[in-house]
Formats: sequence, structure tokens, C-alpha cells
Amino acid sequence: MRKTAVAAVLLAVFISYSACAPKVVKEEPTFSMTFTKKAAPVPTRCSAAAYYYFSIYSLLRHQNKPLASIEYLRKAVDADPESAYLKVELASLLLKAGKVEEARHLCEDALLLDPGNTTARLVLGGIYSATDKVDEAIKQYEAIIANNPENSDVFLFLASLYANQLKYEKAIEVLKRLREKEPDEAVPLYYLGKIYTELKLYKKAEHYYREALKKDAHFYDALFELGLIYEFTDRKKEAIDIYQRLLKQKPDDLKAMERLGQLYIAIGKTDLALKVFSRLKKTGRAPLGIDVKLALIYFQLGKYNEATGILEPLHKQHPAQDRITFYLASSLEAQGELSRALKLFSLIQPQSDFYYDAQIHAAYLLEKQGLYQRGIEIVESLVKEYPDKTSLYRMLSSLYEKSGNGTKAVAVLKKALVKFPDDYQLIFALGALYHTLGDEQRSIATMRELLKENPDDATVLNFIGYTYVELGVQLDDAEKLIRKALSLKPDSGFILDSMGWLFYAKGDYKQALDYLLRAVKQIPDDPVILEHLGDVYQKLGEKERAREMYQRSLKIKKEKRVAAKLEALKKP
Repeated sequence: MRKTAVAAVLLAVFISYSACAPKVVKEEPTFSMTFTKKAAPVPTRCSAAAYYYFSIYSLLRHQNKPLASIEYLRKAVDADPESAYLKVELASLLLKAGKVEEARHLCEDALLLDPGNTTARLVLGGIYSATDKVDEAIKQYEAIIANNPENSDVFLFLASLYANQLKYEKAIEVLKRLREKEPDEAVPLYYLGKIYTELKLYKKAEHYYREALKKDAHFYDALFELGLIYEFTDRKKEAIDIYQRLLKQKPDDLKAMERLGQLYIAIGKTDLALKVFSRLKKTGRAPLGIDVKLALIYFQLGKYNEATGILEPLHKQHPAQDRITFYLASSLEAQGELSRALKLFSLIQPQSDFYYDAQIHAAYLLEKQGLYQRGIEIVESLVKEYPDKTSLYRMLSSLYEKSGNGTKAVAVLKKALVKFPDDYQLIFALGALYHTLGDEQRSIATMRELLKENPDDATVLNFIGYTYVELGVQLDDAEKLIRKALSLKPDSGFILDSMGWLFYAKGDYKQALDYLLRAVKQIPDDPVILEHLGDVYQKLGEKERAREMYQRSLKIKKEKRVAAKLEALKKP
């Protein structure tokens, strides 16, 4: 039993895999594969008329004239209605023409005439399988195995049907019988591996794939499935090795390239993923999704121009593809083209899987442009549609606060806390809002409630400590809080900034400088940390460095307070 023959006659066997998880795929058989490989032999023991018509049929078939050949084969059957051979031959030809029911009747008639006709049972089994009469198909294949066990392909047909019915034990039994019959063949081992993969018995699946590869070291499908097993069992390096081996066998293999690229993304090697997907694209046979993946890799690398360059033409070609629209809008947003991004996000409709995220982005862009009321309208609409998403209440409150309506901002969070009284993030948002509105007493009280629940929350510890420093009160308590926060998160730029600002408040400018330099190393583009550094340098008499820090701060965010400090440095 050769692998090429098996591949030709299998019903495109039962199990296929997507990028992330196994699933069963059932395909219709190509009935003509087995029965029309060679020119039809001349039937024996038929009437002279049937022989005459069959000869013309053979000639027309050789000349590739299917309609005419069917007509003469029908005449041959009519001339010799007792010939099972002629009926099966006609059934096979009719299947190619899509006349399934007529072919089925002919095969059933042929079996009445000749119950041992293996070809009739094969064709009939295929017809039953394609028309969802699986039990009938199984009966035909089992009858063939009982009468003609040398037909190895039928074992695979039968196993595939059992597997499609999720009768895996029976499928395994059939394949093991075939393995005993064909001990030197890799194919039964391979399909045993496929079934065990479907059952998520990955160790057994790996065993059978390895056994198949011992029989045939170049068995591509077994090697590919072994790579998937490594992925399923989180052995990424071994999976990468497999796909690299496959690409040495088939340098332009799409499946192996796509899996390899995905693995490089998974392990954070986006540069290698970019090379693989670029190579895949150059084959000219890459699916649409590869272009999108290439764009996303460029996006992750911060190469927004390249990402947009791929996505814009794709969007023009496929304007209804929401995924492309969303990613193009995201890339434009990253490039600062807010109006174009907002327009694209607004194109995505409620039925889309990308709708919610698109609306969130749209509200954020409106907030960034100072169009708070439009942003509020979007988020209020989302709250009605997704009332259990607490992040929406926080966003809505922020929009109200930035629009100048602090009272409404507080009301939104308090209303949300009635429904979600223990939501940590909502409580934190309320405490932070009180701080923004200048109600430090309520802010600290709210944050203290969070500390009761989680005394090791570094963010809350830092928040209270920094607030004390800003107010210039309870500096010793502030130091305790900030030091504890720093012990929990020693590399946090914001907590290092709080400690530096505490020493600044205490007049210890050298200590302040040390902490603030460590903070700016962690977060080099935070305008507040840069401002604090400028203040320390000014106190230390280093005006040029103070000027540099204020300028850097203003470049990131325009603040009148910082501009005034910069202007003051010009005075003698």
C-alpha cells in the first residue's frame, strides 16, 4: 500500500487542524479517483450489441467526450441489463457528472446481480458517505473487508467514517488491524496519531507520529503533525526545529512557513517572524491573513508607516473586512492621524467582533481632541449595551471630569459602586478623582479603605504617600508609605519619583536627585518627573540642566506652570 495511492483514495481523511486548536473536518470524496485511473477494460461475457456500444464508449472516453461517452455506455447497459460490471462503470461515470442518485441505483442493482462486486460496494460506500448515510457506508466497507481483506484502502475509508462519527475506539481498532496487515507502512501509524491528537492524548499521538517517521523519514504530514504536537505541549523550540526541517524539504511550503512565523511571534522574535512572513508573501500564494500579520508585526515594532502601507491597499480591496479596517485605524492613530483613524473606527458596525474596541478607541480619540461630549455619548451608549463592563464607568467618569463636570464624574462612579460595591478599580478611580478635584480628605479616606483590603498594594501606598508630600503634611508617614511601596516595586519609576519628591520637600536635594535620576531612567518621557528634576537642579544651582529638563517636559506636555519656571530661569 503506497502513501500516494492512499492519499488519492482517502476521503481527504477526517481530522484537520487550525492555528490554535484541533477540529474535525469532513470533506466529500472524489468518487472518480479510484475508478477512472485507467482506460476501461473491455467487459467479458456480454452481448454483441453491448460490446459494440462499449467499444464506442471507450473510444469517446479516450477522446475526452464525457456526455457522448455516457450516452453509449447507457446503450451498452440497456443492451446487457444483467451486466453488473457495465452498471458500475456507468455509475462511476455518472458520479463525475454529479448524478449521484442515478449512480446509487445502478450500484445497488449491480450488487443484486453480483453481491461480491467489490467495486460496486466501494462506489456505493462513497455515495452513502457523501449523502450522510454513514451507517450504510460502514456496512459496505465492512462487507468489502470481510470478503476482500487485501483491499487496504477500505480500512482507511472505514476508519475515517468512524472518526467522523466520533467513534474513535472503532476507528483505532480498524487502523490497528490495518497496521497488523501492513506492518511496514507508515500511513496507519500516522492516522492513529491523528486520532490520538483529536482526543488530546498527545503522548500517544507523538508516539505514533514518531513510529510513522521511522517507517518513512520523509513523511511530510507526520512531521508536520509532530510539530503541532510540540506546539500543543508548549515545546516551542522543538516545534520550530520541525518546521525548519520541513522548509528544507519544501522551501515554499505555506503551512510550515505560517506556523514558524506564528511561533516566532509567540517567543517574541518579531524580527524573525517578519522575515518568514515576508518570504511567505513573496510566494504569491499567501492567504490574505498573512498581509495582516505582516502589518501587525510592523505595528509591534513601531514601524507604523510600513504597517499602514500594507493595510491601506488591503482596506481599499476589502472595505467590508472589519479586521483590516480596525488595524488600519489603529496604525493611523499611532501615527497621530487622529481624524482619519476616528473616521475608520466609526465605520465598524455593531454586529462586528471589532465594534466594542473600535468604539473605545473612538471615544479615546475624541477625548484627545477635546471633543468630550461626543466621547460621552459613545461611552454612555456602550454602558447601556455592556452594563457589566466596569471599565466603561471609569472611562465615562474620566470624560465627564475632563469636560469640567466633576459632580457628574463622581456620580457615575458612585452609581457603578452601588452595582459593584467591591470593585477595586472603581474604588481606586473614585479616590483618584477626589484627588483631581482637590478633595484630598475624601481621596485619602477612599484609598485607606483599599489598603485595609490589600495592605501591600504598592500603587495605593505610593498614591497616599505622594499626596501627603504634595500637601506638605505628614512627611514621616509619607516616607513610610513610599518606602514600603518601593520595597514591593523597586524598579517603579513613579515610586522612585515620589521618593525623590519627598526628599525635595524635606530639603535633601542630593538624595532627591539620586532618586529622580533613577526614576527618569525608568520612565524617560514622563513630564512630571522631568519637571521635578528641573526643580532639583534649580535648587542645586545647575540652571542649564534645570532649563534642559523643563524644555523636555514642555515638549511632551504643555503646562503653564512649567513654562513659568522656564521663564523664571531667564532672570538674573
